[in-house]
Amino acid sequence: MVFNFEISREINVSKNVCLWNTWDHEHLFYVHKQFNYAKIMYEDSNVAFVKTKIKVPFMPIYLNALHTMTRLKNDNVLVIDTMPFGIISKLEMIYNEKNSSTTLLHNIYQLELPVIFYPLKFLLPKLIKRWNDQNWEEDLPLKIRRQMAIDMGFRDYFGIDDKKNIGYKFKLPIPRPKDSILN
Repeated sequence: MVFNFEISREINVSKNVCLWNTWDHEHLFYVHKQFNYAKIMYEDSNVAFVKTKIKVPFMPIYLNALHTMTRLKNDNVLVIDTMPFGIISKLEMIYNEKNSSTTLLHNIYQLELPVIFYPLKFLLPKLIKRWNDQNWEEDLPLKIRRQMAIDMGFRDYFGIDDKKNIGYKFKLPIPRPKDSILN
């Protein structure tokens, strides 16, 4: 059974800040309650494979998943997750920058579910929306603070740049400390 679902949101930060948040794997463990484990298996400038433990909605149970991310044209992102019970989730994240400080994000979900999940097909949109809402609320302060820091001239690992009009360009992979919990 294939299940399709879309969620669109607008945020007052740049596309680069949204992309930084998407590719900042380290915050999965520290910010999101749905994850209690994340480890980078492979990462380069276009793809990342992350082993995670995700929380089953409404239950205190965590299950292993393989989270794969691929950079597409225009820096959009394709996420494919393999999850327990034979579930495969495909998520295309499309970032439309309306202006330098506003981005429209479209999350287009496609889930391949074993037929035993058919009775839950009406509950799935609520579960996906709840998961997405929680992630959005947890990420919102990070994105807003990062946009503020960039607007003030902050550059990663370089501090404040006196030439504030240089502009921030998102670059992969995102640097992280050598003793990162993800390594």
